[in-house]
Amino acid sequence: MTQTDASKTDTSKKILVIMSSDSELPLQGGKTHATGFYLNEFGVPAHRLVEAGHTLTIATPRGNRPPLDAGSDSKDYFKDEAEYQQIGAFVNEVLSGEIVPLADAVTNLDAFDAVFLPGGHAPMIELMHNHDLGHALRHFHERSLPTALICHAPVALLAAQPAAGAYQRALEAGETPDARDFAYSGYRATVFSTPEEKDTEGGFEAPMLYYPADALAAAGMTVQNAEKWTSNVVRDRELITGQNPMSDEAFVEEFLKALGKTSAQG
Repeated sequence: MTQTDASKTDTSKKILVIMSSDSELPLQGGKTHATGFYLNEFGVPAHRLVEAGHTLTIATPRGNRPPLDAGSDSKDYFKDEAEYQQIGAFVNEVLSGEIVPLADAVTNLDAFDAVFLPGGHAPMIELMHNHDLGHALRHFHERSLPTALICHAPVALLAAQPAAGAYQRALEAGETPDARDFAYSGYRATVFSTPEEKDTEGGFEAPMLYYPADALAAAGMTVQNAEKWTSNVVRDRELITGQNPMSDEAFVEEFLKALGKTSAQG
């Protein structure tokens, strides 16, 4: 658990940060791609949240330290070298602390005021069918509490349906998935776009099994993506989504606004 040295105030919130335990994304032909969370997509929002006095609890399905996508460990995703070094050190400090098993975190969801999922391809591996994540998402959805996801992470919203595993298996098999009782059907969102994904998978050993934007649209969400590699944030009710790594600053600004309108819980 991480928080500022300042004493907790009435405006500080407790935020559950859910990240993937896995690091091998399945591709077509049985190939895989080494992945994890994106450094700036976690680090920039998390640093701003802590600076604002909020407290973070990090959870992964296995309670392990979430793997970093090595491709994101670059100053290219930051304003300058100084910010890259600052965020890198911050992330290492935070992730060297306690990591809670997700199954344990969901036993006390009333302790949290919001939930945040960083991007990278990792959420496409196990989070989008994770039962505990689905339970957590429905909890925050039913209470209209800020639910913030960036880049690939919005695809993990698909866990908020009873047959999330079957939905993901259909996607991976190239079949038409069937979403039922999906909590976010009818919501607007953004996610890493198909043009961006096609640019990215050019460096993979094989094509993707499916694209996140298609996966969300098939479940009944309205995907509102901007031009590739440009900042884009969409907010619909409690849901805040950012399209890509370039959206980190605008994304956390919108998240902070939402937290300012949420009553802190004891």
